[in-house]
Amino acid sequence: MMNFLEQRLAAKKQNLKNQQEYFTIDLKNIEQSNYEDNAINALLCMKKLKTEIAELELVLQLKSISDT
Repeated sequence: MMNFLEQRLAAKKQNLKNQQEYFTIDLKNIEQSNYEDNAINALLCMKKLKTEIAELELVLQLKSISDT
């Protein structure tokens, strides 16, 4: 169970890193008509990932405390 949660956490952190890199690259396309929509969607996705990461970290902390 812990291994699965740790793998999910690592995957979500990598996904967040990829989203942040994409957002940086997307800034170059600021003149496009749909830039604002893309930026808002990217930010919402990053916010969701950060929340999921925080939840997984909390679950892992609670699990490690309960295992001791």
